[in-house]
Amino acid sequence: MTSLGTLFLGIAVLSGIVSIVSLLWARTMSHSEGESITNFGYLASFGVLVGTTGAVGVLLSAFFRQDFAFQYVAENHSTDVSSLSWLYKISGVWAGREGSLLFWAWLIALFGAYIAYKRIAETDALSNASLAIFNVVQVFFLVALFIDTNNPFRVTSMNLADAQFGLPVIDAAGKLLTNNGMNPLLQHWAMILHPPTLFIGYAGLTVPFAFAMGALLVGDGSKRWVQLVDRITVFSWLFLGIGIGLGAIWAYWELSFGGYWAWDPVENASLLPWLTGVALLHSFTVYRRRGIFKKWAVIQATASFVLVILGTFITRSGVIDSVHAFGKDPLSLYLFAAMMILPIIATVWGLSVRSKEFGGAEEFESLTSKESSYYFNNVFMLLSAIVVALFTLSPALTGKSLEANHYDALAHPLGIIYVGIMAICPLLSWRKTIGADFWRRIKSSIVLTGALTVGMLTLWYLKLYPVLRASGSSNPWEPAPLRIFYSIVGLTVGALAIGVACMLFIEGAKARSRAKGEGFFTALGQILVRARTQSGGYLTHLGIGIILLGLVGSSMYVDRADGALALQEGEQFPVGHYLFVYQGLIEDNRANGDVESQFVFAVSKDGKDLGVLKPNYTDFAKQGKVRATADIRYGLLEDVFLVVNSIESGYMYVRVAIHPLISWVWIGFFLTIVGTGLAAWPKKAVLVEAPAAAGARKKRS
Repeated sequence: MTSLGTLFLGIAVLSGIVSIVSLLWARTMSHSEGESITNFGYLASFGVLVGTTGAVGVLLSAFFRQDFAFQYVAENHSTDVSSLSWLYKISGVWAGREGSLLFWAWLIALFGAYIAYKRIAETDALSNASLAIFNVVQVFFLVALFIDTNNPFRVTSMNLADAQFGLPVIDAAGKLLTNNGMNPLLQHWAMILHPPTLFIGYAGLTVPFAFAMGALLVGDGSKRWVQLVDRITVFSWLFLGIGIGLGAIWAYWELSFGGYWAWDPVENASLLPWLTGVALLHSFTVYRRRGIFKKWAVIQATASFVLVILGTFITRSGVIDSVHAFGKDPLSLYLFAAMMILPIIATVWGLSVRSKEFGGAEEFESLTSKESSYYFNNVFMLLSAIVVALFTLSPALTGKSLEANHYDALAHPLGIIYVGIMAICPLLSWRKTIGADFWRRIKSSIVLTGALTVGMLTLWYLKLYPVLRASGSSNPWEPAPLRIFYSIVGLTVGALAIGVACMLFIEGAKARSRAKGEGFFTALGQILVRARTQSGGYLTHLGIGIILLGLVGSSMYVDRADGALALQEGEQFPVGHYLFVYQGLIEDNRANGDVESQFVFAVSKDGKDLGVLKPNYTDFAKQGKVRATADIRYGLLEDVFLVVNSIESGYMYVRVAIHPLISWVWIGFFLTIVGTGLAAWPKKAVLVEAPAAAGARKKRS
């Protein structure tokens, strides 16, 4: 069966090469001569999907059959016996280095087949060149799978097997397999969904890059390429955001540090293309509406793709240590380094050669224009991504690792500034904003913004500030006075973003109600349905404003404490206004040898009983590892987080964290997902054909 998987990979690689050669060869011919060859290039793209689908199917079948002839299956199979065990067999496909790369390649093939399906009726020069470039990326990924350390179809020697577990412990090269099964940390519902959603985002961001390169190759500076990939780009950015959010949820429960974001290198790897993706979407908006920001759109498309590859480079090259990263792999290091360098060179060369086609008028006429806010958004997001990337790579570049404090000192002011720009942008006019017009638009939101600001600052003074006053700032780069300043400004800016977004909906519904004679809520519903792109953007802005409020509380004012308690009933652990009293242990011995322990704690606040928390501590017998899972008491104003990190010599080592406003982060995250999904929803659009593209069907040049 392992050879069958390799055969399918070979079919995929061959199909990709055939597609590239056919599409590029046909460019040298007339329409009548090259049409059949071009069509063959499109059909070969479906062959890539057939090959990768077959390879994924072989690996998935091996997981369900527990076929330990596959070394990858032996190392990453789930030992879970719960109702989710069948899902963990599926998630085993992407649980490790080799399978995750194969799964990613399959998703890229899905997008490639979709492009081929949508554009095969046209086979215009832009589509042909873009699909050829897309397939070049596919072939790169598929070739990477033939590198031994990336190959999911390596055979395990079955001559020596562990007598207790019945699993191979030595591979064909005599190497000891120390991981007999899936990492216990991955056996969580969020980890079933987190990697696939990230990979959908990663794979989808290949599409705008390929079309940007295709537009440069054929010299088509019209907005056609943006129109063709706009919805796919929004869709991909949406799934990338979902993946990041699911990763934060997983970290909150399973990593036991008492938070949801630790600036881990692999966490940053997913954040980087999300940042430039924001800039890419905004560049597309200006490109479509005003015919400018052409170079910005190409640059951001390339930057997003390169940063996706950088994430793979960080994860798979071994240059950075991380709890999420895989082992060192020199060949992957060089391969993925080439995949980053070549697109940058191609973009610089292409924009210089096609400067006439991708030039344009002045990018913006006034600092008070909507164009200027988009411009600063581009600069801001690109520079932020570059700085975070440099911070992340600092161990490889300088030999020194930066702590979370360094990232926070950068992220807090930059995040506040960005949300401020985002909040004001919808109130600005194209070309130039007249003061009277701006006042007319913003005055309706001042009352709501003011009320929210007063409420948030009151909440800060009564609930958040006492935490800072009692413990001070633990970040030497952010002393207490500066943290107070960031808090006040951050809460005000978040309130402004919420107030403006809400009033845009209210004013829009009122205007439609007057014009159409509809009720207010009917008009509001019609706006959401009919003006999906704009409404989705406003809803996303609303969500980000709420997230900012949540971040101020949950990242700056966490009351966290660690302690060692004897394993004796009645042991007490006070944290702030809370008291935790140990009441006993509940053990569950599972059929597979795993032992799950629940530590029962009674929780009270200022003498008021709040019920119990039961953090889990599971000993995984076959893996020889443990997993500590927090139990959390959720609340609108704060979460109470409790985890037992370890047990030693009759003591349990616990961590308690009181997270103010963290629920607001999840609420805001949900709204941004809904808003982005609304904006990504397909709609009929008139595709403007450029003169150069129209003639491309007669002769490819």
